[in-house]
Amino acid sequence: MKFRIIYLTILVTALFYFNGCGDKTKPEQTEQKEEEHHDEEVKEVPLSDEQIKAMDVKTEKLDYRNISGYIKVSGEIKMNQDQESKVGSIIPGRVKKIYVREGSYVRAGQTLATIENLDLVNAQVEYLEAKHEYEHVKIEYERQLTLSSDNIGSRKELAKLKADYEHTVIGMKSAEQKLLSYKISTSKLDNYEDINEHNDLQKYYVITAPISGNVVSRMVTVGQYIETSNDMFHIVNISTVYADLNVFEKDLQYVSAGQKVSLEVSVSPFQVYEGEITNISKMFDDKNRTVTVRVAINNKNEKLLPFMFVSAKIYVKQESVLAVPLSALESDGDVKYIFVRCHAIADIKDEHHDEHNNKEGEHKEDEHKEDEHKEDEHKEDPKKGFSFKKVLVNTGISDDKYVQIFPIDELKPDEIVVTKGTFYLKSELKKGELEEHHH
Repeated sequence: MKFRIIYLTILVTALFYFNGCGDKTKPEQTEQKEEEHHDEEVKEVPLSDEQIKAMDVKTEKLDYRNISGYIKVSGEIKMNQDQESKVGSIIPGRVKKIYVREGSYVRAGQTLATIENLDLVNAQVEYLEAKHEYEHVKIEYERQLTLSSDNIGSRKELAKLKADYEHTVIGMKSAEQKLLSYKISTSKLDNYEDINEHNDLQKYYVITAPISGNVVSRMVTVGQYIETSNDMFHIVNISTVYADLNVFEKDLQYVSAGQKVSLEVSVSPFQVYEGEITNISKMFDDKNRTVTVRVAINNKNEKLLPFMFVSAKIYVKQESVLAVPLSALESDGDVKYIFVRCHAIADIKDEHHDEHNNKEGEHKEDEHKEDEHKEDEHKEDPKKGFSFKKVLVNTGISDDKYVQIFPIDELKPDEIVVTKGTFYLKSELKKGELEEHHH
């Protein structure tokens, strides 16, 4: 009997314990549902009619519009490689003299430096010897050719002289081309009488500028011995430059060669540069999801320097696209969104009251509402209004008034979009998010 009493006592205690645990789980489940409910509502901002009027919130119907606009992109100034040169020497030697400094402006053909090399003298002597032999054989060949026409000379002798003559022509031309590669004129040597006197022969190789531009680097000093592989000067001309612009893949459909582009740089905020697209890269940047578009720019004032960052507008032809006013677009970092008017506040209010009536009783609530109505029967109900929801979008082309949008969230046709007062809605949304986080 005593054993049965102890058994019943343990059983009753266990039942009370499990019932208590069950009760404890209910508030947690209710709290979880409330959190989920708040998370769903955090994208919406309810406003009364009074608030809408006070904040001057304006709306209009979403629609398609014809835009002759532009795509905003960014990029970097690049050197025109056709206007860049690294200058060296085609022969080894010792630097005798340098005529320019780093930063100097030079014109094409201007002397930059001279290189001393005795091979230059040898090349001139070789030319003079080849020229002397050519002239000697030429005289004999022409004489034998005259005799042969009079049937006096030997045909065998004539053939030999012809071969010798052609050989000397080749030898002289070869020596002449060598001099030209050394930038030595043959006109002075043509009047040279004594090939044994070398005092007047040119002993220096002249380094000249292949293009006009600025000497941005000088890599040699006087007395330095250089090889043909050494770069001596780096010259650039930035009267024309390129801008490599990064175009997102969604905007590539609007871009083609020949389109006009305007560019701005932060160092000259009031100066606008114009150019046109010359090339669209065939390589896709998978990391940034962009394609490089190259633009040729006239840079006569030389204000655009290589590696400067630029912002640009690529102008596109007229397109009928889904668009909103620029004032309707808000952003939070890289995230862009608009506000769309959804359900009226009265509908939400009725749903809350229905839940309240089921719990507290309809009679008590009706009496409370009747008292409120008697007190404010001549006043406007401050609770009437609309709720506005946040809709994430991507953007496309734009002009000075409208911007194309690609809705990420669901967006129905003929939605009513907020065009003025979005900053106030954004602030209210942030306030709601902070309160939700706090709870």
